[in-house]
Order: sequence, then structure tokens, then C-alpha cells
Amino acid sequence: MSKFSGALLRFYSIAITVAGLLFISPVSAEAPDAYPSKLLKIVVPFPAGQGADTAARVLAKEIEAVSGQTVIVDNRPGGNNVIGVKAVTTAAPDGYTLFYGSNSPMAANGVFYKELGYDPVKDFSPVALLGKNYWVLVTSPDSPHKTFAELVEFSKKNPTAVSIGAGATGYQLAAILMTNAAGMKANIIPYKGSPQAITDVLGQHVTATMADFGTLRPLIASGRLRALLVLNNQRISGIPDIPSLKDVKLDMPILFSWTAVFAPANTPKPIRDRLAGIILSAVKRDAYVEYSIKSGLETAYTGPDALGEFQRRQIESYSLAMKVGNVEPQ
Repeated sequence: MSKFSGALLRFYSIAITVAGLLFISPVSAEAPDAYPSKLLKIVVPFPAGQGADTAARVLAKEIEAVSGQTVIVDNRPGGNNVIGVKAVTTAAPDGYTLFYGSNSPMAANGVFYKELGYDPVKDFSPVALLGKNYWVLVTSPDSPHKTFAELVEFSKKNPTAVSIGAGATGYQLAAILMTNAAGMKANIIPYKGSPQAITDVLGQHVTATMADFGTLRPLIASGRLRALLVLNNQRISGIPDIPSLKDVKLDMPILFSWTAVFAPANTPKPIRDRLAGIILSAVKRDAYVEYSIKSGLETAYTGPDALGEFQRRQIESYSLAMKVGNVEPQ
């Protein structure tokens, strides 16, 4: 190689290095301590007015107070959450477009559907787990079944008379697990959402349904629904007299509602850590704490790494539920 050629190669090498330094992506251009410096968007894959939407708006307001930046909630319902998912996974991984995830789009759907259209783990970066809400089995107050034991016994003697409405994938799996573990005979009816399943229980068109305690709490408190069982190994404070799985000696995987914040895949860890810290401050504020208590939400904050591990365990729980319940992916 001639001296001229060697010098030319060195020149190009330096030029490429300089160009690389000049062409910095928006993600790496902002230092973590400067984040956030503009409007943030939280995508909610459910319609406005539903419980998840309300919770996301409470969170958004508290993040605004902590960060000093405007935070908007962008509802993108439909397509088994895929519409909302795509709005996040196709966004820049810069920490300004976030996903208000829950057990359905981020765990249950991944094992329940053959062709989901996204990967709940690979397509997202975990940021912060917000809380948990345990599920409760309820029936009409006019039902002859005063206890879970009475319902089980009745179902065994009348194998076609008991029906359980399931307003989501997780509830359907939990109903299968519960009936198997208890030796119950019941027809499990899928619904497009919990509101209609609850309405049908109120009208005694179906025997029972299950939903998160936050949704059911006002109906239980007003006497419009009768709680029979908490689908957790411990009782919950809002209804301490209602037995748990342990109380009725049911051994089954525990499924429950949870919410968390995710960012697009490849969002830098320093940005996610910064955002997780902002969210931690937000969920400690009085308005969010009061909302959590009112909605029956058990605060369960964790940062990015712990959320990632929690999500993986949840996916394993749903996979186990599918196997135990002998449910084939759809």
C-alpha cells in the first residue's frame, strides 16, 4: 500500500468517526438528567372511561406534577390490544411514548393467542410496575348460594345449572382453574368485557362472574352483588370476611390484575431509570394514594429490572394455567 493510499484511508476513517459523532440519535442526544424536556404520551389500549383509562389519567396528572411536563393519555382500543401496542412499538425509543400495560396485553394474550401480532417481552422495555388488584367471585344477592361451598355442592348435583361469565382472557382461565380445583360443574361463558358479564349476573342470566376487586367494590359494598371467594391465598382488607383460596382449600395458580408502564424496545436504561424514579414520586403523592385505596389497588411499585422479571413470571403463570386447564391457544 502506498503512503498516499494509507493517508487516504486514515482520512476516511477520521471522517467517518467525526460523522458518527455528529449524527447522534435523538435518544442518545438527551442526557438522562435532562429528561423529560417535552410532552409525554401514555398510550392506553382500552376505551376512555374504563378503569384502566381512569387510572392512567390519575397517574398522568401526578407525573405532570413531578416532572413539570405535560402528559397526555392516548386511548387506542381494539384488535386484542394490538392497535395500542403498535402505537408504542413503532414510536421512537426515547422515553416520550409510553404504554399503560396490564396483565391482558402483557402476559395473558401472549399465551392465549397463536397469532398475537406482537411480542409482549421483545417489543417493549419495562419501566415500572404500579400495582395489583385481586379477583373476586361474585353472584347475585338473590342467588340461593350464600357461600362458595354451597355453590360447589349445588353444581355437583346440578351439572348443567351453573354458569360463570368471564369478561377477559384471564378471568376465563381463572374460572377453568377454579372449577377444576373445586371439582365444580359449570358452563364458562366468554364475554367481551366485564361490564356485560356483571350486568348478566345482576339480572341472574348467569350464576356468577369474577372481576378485579376495584371494579366490584362499589357493587359489593352497596349489596348489589354478593362476594363468595377471593382468588388469592390471603383475604383482602376491603372484604375481610370473604374466604380466600387457602380458606376453602383450593390449590391453583393465582391470577390477578396488574398495571405497569412500558416503553418501546431499546429505550436506553438510563432514561427508563429516570422515568421510573419520576413514577415512584408520582405514586407516592396523596391524590394517587387516595385513588389506589378507593379502587382497591394494592401498590406494588418496582423499577425496570424487577418489572421485567415479574412479567416473565406472569407469562409462566398463564402458560401453567393453560396447561392445567387443558386450554388450547386460539
